[in-house]
Amino acid sequence: MSAPRYSRGRVVLIVVALASLAGFVALTWSSLQDLTSRLADALDGGGWLVLAGASVVQLTGHVLRAARTKVPIDNVRRGSLAGQFRHLTIGYLFNVVWPLRVGEVVRAWLIAKTVRISFLYTLLAIVLERLIDVVLVSVAFLVFVAVVGAPLNGVVPAAAVVALVVSVALIASFAALVRENTVLMRLAWKATGWLNHDLENRARFKLWSAIFGFQRFFRQRRQLVRYGLLAVASWACYLGAAAMIAAAVFPQLSLRDGVAATATPSAEISPSLGNGAPAAYIDGATSFLEGSSSLSGPSVVTFAAAAWVVTNVPVLLVAVVALFVNWARRTGDPLSGAELAPADGYVNKLGRDQDISGSITHFLDAYFQRQHLSQVLHRLEVSGNVSLVQFFKGGSNAVTLLATDGTELFVKKMVPLEHAHRLKNQHDWLAERADHSQLVTVLRETSAEDHYAIDLEYRPSSVPLFEYVHENPLEECKAKLADVWDYMYGRVYQLGPVELQTQLRDDYVGERFVLRVRAAAEQHSGLAEAMKGEQIVVNGELLDNFDRILDRIQSTEAAWRDLATFASSSHIHGDLTVDNILVDLPSRDVLVIDPSDDNQVRGPVIDFGRHMQSLLYGYEFLNEDETPVLLGWSQGSPEITYRDDRSARYAELADYVSTVVMPKHLSVAEQRSVLFHVGLFYGRMLTHRVVINPGTALKYYAVCVQALNRFLDQYEPHRDDPRDDVFSTGSREGQVATT
Repeated sequence: MSAPRYSRGRVVLIVVALASLAGFVALTWSSLQDLTSRLADALDGGGWLVLAGASVVQLTGHVLRAARTKVPIDNVRRGSLAGQFRHLTIGYLFNVVWPLRVGEVVRAWLIAKTVRISFLYTLLAIVLERLIDVVLVSVAFLVFVAVVGAPLNGVVPAAAVVALVVSVALIASFAALVRENTVLMRLAWKATGWLNHDLENRARFKLWSAIFGFQRFFRQRRQLVRYGLLAVASWACYLGAAAMIAAAVFPQLSLRDGVAATATPSAEISPSLGNGAPAAYIDGATSFLEGSSSLSGPSVVTFAAAAWVVTNVPVLLVAVVALFVNWARRTGDPLSGAELAPADGYVNKLGRDQDISGSITHFLDAYFQRQHLSQVLHRLEVSGNVSLVQFFKGGSNAVTLLATDGTELFVKKMVPLEHAHRLKNQHDWLAERADHSQLVTVLRETSAEDHYAIDLEYRPSSVPLFEYVHENPLEECKAKLADVWDYMYGRVYQLGPVELQTQLRDDYVGERFVLRVRAAAEQHSGLAEAMKGEQIVVNGELLDNFDRILDRIQSTEAAWRDLATFASSSHIHGDLTVDNILVDLPSRDVLVIDPSDDNQVRGPVIDFGRHMQSLLYGYEFLNEDETPVLLGWSQGSPEITYRDDRSARYAELADYVSTVVMPKHLSVAEQRSVLFHVGLFYGRMLTHRVVINPGTALKYYAVCVQALNRFLDQYEPHRDDPRDDVFSTGSREGQVATT
């Protein structure tokens, strides 16, 4: 059987710990001998028994501290108290022999690897625990100073004030982060953006999961109360142990002197060689006690030596035993409870059984940019209503994600309330066709004060048509596209006659296209720059720019008339891009998803426009490509250069749809209009792109202009007048009715 994943790291840690302890003992050997001799001379048998009892009380405090740490850790995944205690003692060992309390990092690492959870969450839990301790000790000491009087040297009160201020500031910063302070979120987004893509994603995932974990923890009042009680109980043990030491060393104590002696082990800090260097510890404790009480002389030094022994020796002995236990086991505690379910990595965002950061990249980017729906989704995660499995990068105001409630996987779509009517239309459209096997099944809808959502069935046996067409023979891919259109014409469309609808065309082009492109330009300086001038260069090709090509289209009678000539249908899909078609692998049936039936123009020509938006200009490729888009000027015209990754398979399928499928179903006027609708769709999406991904706006604009120019190319003077054969091909023939 192969060694566990983290065995090598644990062995290295054990070796370093034992070697460090041996070096510490060697370097402090003379101090340890003096300490032992002093205690042997000063204490009788009863005194040693009291120290032994104090050691038991001190260790009990450590057990309670381990239980305290276990509370936020169990919020993620339950482990054993014995394991937490072992890790705590090993951490104390490193704190004793190394400066800067490096043992807390070691302890966090051991817990995270043993229980298989987020290291950052574990480390923050331990750091927060220590900061709370500093606040408690500092406040208690300052109260002691106010009541009893300050030490003669005055140094320790100043240190307590500084420690208190710094700790409160750090806790406040932590609280602001957990409360998702906008400035900190944006700072985290920018800072992680300096990393390469993989490290950026991992860093954002770690930080988000830590925020998620603490928000979930702070929602549970019982756990918070338990955490507080354990903190108080552990400190009661530490103070009790100190009081027992004082009783063993000093035969008589006034109330003031007793309080000062009891506070000494907690107030003393000596970071010279290590946090537990005996000589420095004794000097510091002696100075504190003599300055804050009437005690002096050899008994004070004896008390300091006894306090060092009780504070450090028992926990070091337990740590050595814990190291050998870890060596024998090679791994930490097995997880308590049942084995991990396959979906555990998704439900438990702080678990580290598998790396799921790559499946929620777009969510993390949106979350740290404080986009509304990402915040809504985060709150749903924290409340336990939904667990994110995969986040899909979309091109609309909705977000789409694969989610689980712990029992089943489903697809969830969410929109802000101002766009709820659009998603509600999709819900109703699908619900009305619940008996269509070619459509995804809608499960439920949710209306909340800040969003509207619908849940759809998830078919794990299905694959996106995008993947299918790039992995299967061309003839099979053509058959799948034919199946889509046979379904649409056979079960969805209820076609009326081909009519000339000029007013509808004018409203549609003006409201859904021209106004949206201009609105996007007002928000995007690069887009406004690209729209200047009558011509534009796109990937080396000189084209008419937006305003000029629109003027030419409107002044070309045949082109403008064709745009108003189409067959209407009471029901269309409205967003039939390749992205919205799946293929069920076992049956090879097509599955249509995500209808968006909110267009003013309602007819199959709209669905073909969406379809060719993918095949002609590679919509799916454009969405995924993050290559920078270049904007410049060439020969007095704006120039846009972008990476065009449309595949050869897309080109083959575009040719098939335009030469076989479209002539079968569309009139000639509708066939020619498809290119205009492709350009229109890319243009109308700009208002959304400039918000969710401004870097892609110029690319979408460039495709829009290309499609419009290509549309008008069909009406060049050297061609026959297209009005002569508007209905010369295709199955839909007849006279044009004017409305």
